[in-house]
Amino acid sequence: MTDATVRFGLLVSMFQAMLRDRSAAKKRRRLRTFLDRVYTGRDYFSAMRLVLPALDRERGSYGLKESALAAALVDALGLARDSPDALRLVNWRRGGASRAGANAGNFALVAAEVLQRRQGMTSGGLTIKELNDALDQLAATENRAEKASILSGLIKKTNALEMKWILMIILKDLKLGISEKSIFHEFHPDAEELFNVTCDLKLVCEKLRDRSQRHKRQDIEVGKPVRPQLAMRVSDASAAWKKLHGKNVIVECKFDGDRIQIHKNGEEIHFFSRNFLDHPEYAPGMSKIIMQNILVDRCILDGEMLVWDTSTNRFAEFGSNQEIAKAAREGMESDRQLCYIAFDILYAGDTSVIHQSLAERQELLQKVVKPLKGQLDILIPNGGLNDHRPQGEPCWSIIAHNVEDVEKFFKETIENRDEGIVLKDLDSKWEPSDRSGKWLKLKPDYIHAGSDLDVLIIGGYFGSGRRGGEVAQFLVGLAERSDSSSFPKRFVSFCRVGTGLSDEELDALISKLKPYFRKNDNPRQAPRFYEVTNNAKERPDVWIESPDKSVIVSITSDIRTIKSEVFAAPYSLRFPRIHRVRYDKPWHECLDVQAFVDLVHSSNGNTHQGPNDRTLQNHEPKRVRSTQKRGKKQVSVVPSHFVQTDISNVKGETRIFANMMFYFVNIPPSYSLDFFHKLVVENGGSFSMNLNDSVTHSIAAEKKGIKYQAAIRHGDIIHYSWILDCCNQKRLLLLQPKYFLSLADASKRKFHEEIDAYSDYYYWDIDIMDLKQMFSNMDVVKNIENIQHYKKKYCPEEKFCFFQGCCIYFYKAVPLINPDYNTISDLALKRMKLDVIMHSGEVCSSLGSATHLAVFSTLEALNFDELYKSFPPAQRRHLHKKRLHIVNSKWLEDSIENRKKLPEDAYNLKPDSLEELEVDKSNNELEPPTSTSDRKDQRVPRLINIGEMRKRGRTAHTKSRNVRSAPRPARRTRARIGNRPAKIDQDESEKSDSNNFGRREAFESGDESNKNEEPLVGAQFVKFEDESKDADLAISNENPNHTDPSDSKDKSEEIFDRSDAAEIARKGKGEKLEQMVDPLQAMLLDMIPSLSQRKAEEQAATSVVEKPTTDSNSSNNVVKKKVSYKDVAGQLLKDW
Repeated sequence: MTDATVRFGLLVSMFQAMLRDRSAAKKRRRLRTFLDRVYTGRDYFSAMRLVLPALDRERGSYGLKESALAAALVDALGLARDSPDALRLVNWRRGGASRAGANAGNFALVAAEVLQRRQGMTSGGLTIKELNDALDQLAATENRAEKASILSGLIKKTNALEMKWILMIILKDLKLGISEKSIFHEFHPDAEELFNVTCDLKLVCEKLRDRSQRHKRQDIEVGKPVRPQLAMRVSDASAAWKKLHGKNVIVECKFDGDRIQIHKNGEEIHFFSRNFLDHPEYAPGMSKIIMQNILVDRCILDGEMLVWDTSTNRFAEFGSNQEIAKAAREGMESDRQLCYIAFDILYAGDTSVIHQSLAERQELLQKVVKPLKGQLDILIPNGGLNDHRPQGEPCWSIIAHNVEDVEKFFKETIENRDEGIVLKDLDSKWEPSDRSGKWLKLKPDYIHAGSDLDVLIIGGYFGSGRRGGEVAQFLVGLAERSDSSSFPKRFVSFCRVGTGLSDEELDALISKLKPYFRKNDNPRQAPRFYEVTNNAKERPDVWIESPDKSVIVSITSDIRTIKSEVFAAPYSLRFPRIHRVRYDKPWHECLDVQAFVDLVHSSNGNTHQGPNDRTLQNHEPKRVRSTQKRGKKQVSVVPSHFVQTDISNVKGETRIFANMMFYFVNIPPSYSLDFFHKLVVENGGSFSMNLNDSVTHSIAAEKKGIKYQAAIRHGDIIHYSWILDCCNQKRLLLLQPKYFLSLADASKRKFHEEIDAYSDYYYWDIDIMDLKQMFSNMDVVKNIENIQHYKKKYCPEEKFCFFQGCCIYFYKAVPLINPDYNTISDLALKRMKLDVIMHSGEVCSSLGSATHLAVFSTLEALNFDELYKSFPPAQRRHLHKKRLHIVNSKWLEDSIENRKKLPEDAYNLKPDSLEELEVDKSNNELEPPTSTSDRKDQRVPRLINIGEMRKRGRTAHTKSRNVRSAPRPARRTRARIGNRPAKIDQDESEKSDSNNFGRREAFESGDESNKNEEPLVGAQFVKFEDESKDADLAISNENPNHTDPSDSKDKSEEIFDRSDAAEIARKGKGEKLEQMVDPLQAMLLDMIPSLSQRKAEEQAATSVVEKPTTDSNSSNNVVKKKVSYKDVAGQLLKDW
């Protein structure tokens, strides 16, 4: 098969299977199976570029990250900008019912939820070739409308699950739980090595089609990017020297720029990044210099692209490369210019030199490159950039002879505000993508060389992935003090930080702050006590409602500060992270702006305390102290839950809780007790820490705990939401039943006089929410005949009621393990059920009452045998019913699309050879024959003596399981014609019939009220109730552990009388009754067809069936003995 015939749905099935598999070995086998069995033509690139989208360089950038992709999907679906689904896509990071929901933080899943409402579960047959063509078009166009049009076309050809994976391919993040290295190894043993030196996925797929044939080592080529050699991280200078002990070591300054490979091939020049992307924007400022100062026609250089400031004779800070490149392209004059520092050479002339030692490559580098100060230079110990440094400045590269040389050089880089140092083995070869320890890197932030800064959290940002929907990063600020003796009244945004804490520490911090989060509904207007720039990168998703509710955190970072344009503070930090949370420090003791500026100026732009600081030896850093003096810490001897809330600074806003005393039994975890106490006082109320007679309102969040049990005896208990609703609406709301967790007797009597059965007040108006609550309290009584009558009367048009008379049972053919697919499939089922109901159909939960079984399956060809086996044995007999249509769910979709009920034949899944099941032989017991006449009576079809069956069965409330009841003949049930249940007496109303019908459905689906009973095997449990609900009736197969219900004889006789009346009533209406037939007899009839004719004659001759007489004490006189089936069959055949 080729990409033109292979459907994308097969690849999606592999992705889903990989998500379910936990081990990498199983994931690799999935990939191998897909490649071997599906891609028989071995055109692997079309599929591998979808499996590894981040490595595909044949296709350009889509220009679509999550925000832009969300906007494109809104256009593709034709959604209004302010519609709920459009807001869900745009706010995909945010949690909550009004935002992205449960899948917040996972854009693909949020998009799949939105798409599910507009797409079916059936695939449109999109092939891999068609998908790649569409993605090529998507990458080629820059027009937003065209991108939306392409996405719209893909939506029409796929289902929601396939579209979810397409979005993940566009975002180039599949989250399969398997590494790129493992995928390459499974594809071909030499695949990773070939890709490292060519960075060409298409070339790898074309050259390595045969996995059994090894590929000779590929060398690097000019014009093809190479994966760079990487440096291993070390903790300090001593560890680095220990790792390279005994080797010739060179130490270089680690520049803070862009890692760039320059490929020169005649007049053709490429600038490849570490992600093997070409950056032509550097060409206007650098191409001419490279042509003039590189002395060979073909070469590959490895180095760093920086910005040189001619006015200060220094390298500029990180982040200005693109700005200077743009200025050079536009011909603007500037004191700053691009400067390339080459520290290695990989190719010269027509020869690759990566197999030579670093010392040899540096000698070659001196011969190939002619340095030009401030524009093109080389990094070697004895020349190049070292020769161009100002007088008295430290070297950029040295040969180290001991660990003291390394430490001295490292201190000099810290003073110079450089990123760090790199140690290299001079005898090492250049290895693509190698991080084995031949190169080592040491940075100041690795050894905690910076000072800890105590800053205040003022806002939060929602995370993505597993932290989706929750705050995962914080906006922190510095205090702005007008007077050192007073609390700060304003805070300046400083930086954004989210790393450094464990999951448990982060959860604890968020739980403490969550009650004070306020959504940033107006992004351009921050709270008055926060000073911000309103930059898009600064803008938080939530604010802390007040600084005094916040927490101080100690942050550390790279020692270098940067002038900030994003945040309001004059300087910000690089790579900040939280060191610890300062719960012990009050909010007003955080670092202020002036103290931080003084620190930066005193340390030459660093947050480091000086070159002689002992932090290089991994000692605890000196903490920057704020200018505010700390008072003596007060330690309380009173347990925290008895400490009275401090309300001295609480100001009253309203009087809605006047003359009310509140006692809080328990509170929700998202709020604090202090919050509710202050809220009550702000609105004119008071609170008590103890439950006493002065308490007027007991408040709780849940019904549990000793305090809750004590509060029940005191009086009514109110849900905490009543307080919040009162405060939000600024008025005292009526205490409706929905607000009560528990009612005292007096309150129950009062409510009985004021409200009806559905909690509707006789003299109070209700709103929409109350009306919805009222509807949910109502019991829906379905009279099917009346409903059908009125549907035909008021909805005569077939297009609105073409499912009328259909009772549809939905079933998933394949168990779903992946939670993502479960969510999507559940939404599809919900949508389909609503469509059925809207078109006058009925959705049933019981297979026994269904007219149609709609099967959902991801497989195009569904095996009915597998479907049959997936049902529990107790439900399989329903599948044999002739009136039950077993159809593919596509029947529903096509019927809805055509606005009429289509014939089921084209969608039928039931084999024609399937016959109606009439007996289950495996779960019945035999009664030893007593006489020939008795056996004849048993062979003749007779009316069911329901009372007698009840006597032989087990009582509803018996607890004994070890006594066997009297034996009785096994039977088989023939389906009773007609779809209505039997009435208990002739005077029973149609409403009772309807109710009994509903009860029968409940028992067919399984009733929890019988969970104390032994399981009933091979029989249906049916329950009849009269209007007084005094009696239960069960028809079941006898269980060996059941007890003879002799203690309920009177009750059984009463049931027997009503049962006879019910049967007579049914017979009078011409309705056929259930007939009990011995399954052994049925087996014999099947084995010997001649017996069937004789039995038919006997039945025809029998016009009246007499009730067999039984002795009331016979059950006690039965002598049990072992009887084999062989003996019984022989005796029966002899009599026949």
